[in-house]
Amino acid sequence: MKSVTIAEFKRNLPVLLGEVAKGSSIVVQKGRSRENVAILAPYSSAQGNSRQLGSLAKRGKPVFKNWNMNEDDFLTSR
Repeated sequence: MKSVTIAEFKRNLPVLLGEVAKGSSIVVQKGRSRENVAILAPYSSAQGNSRQLGSLAKRGKPVFKNWNMNEDDFLTSR
């Protein structure tokens, strides 16, 4: 993984984008301390990481005490 400063990134953007298109990743750093602020990676690598939504969906269930509303009515109401 290649590291560049923000100034180098601005100056060499077309070349760096060409490298990313070929599959490499680039870390963008700022300041004299060269603190990492961003990663420029190929678009295809970002698409492959699918996330599972609702991982806590089956962990619990709402409890209704003294309500005149059932679970289905609660979930469909706004």
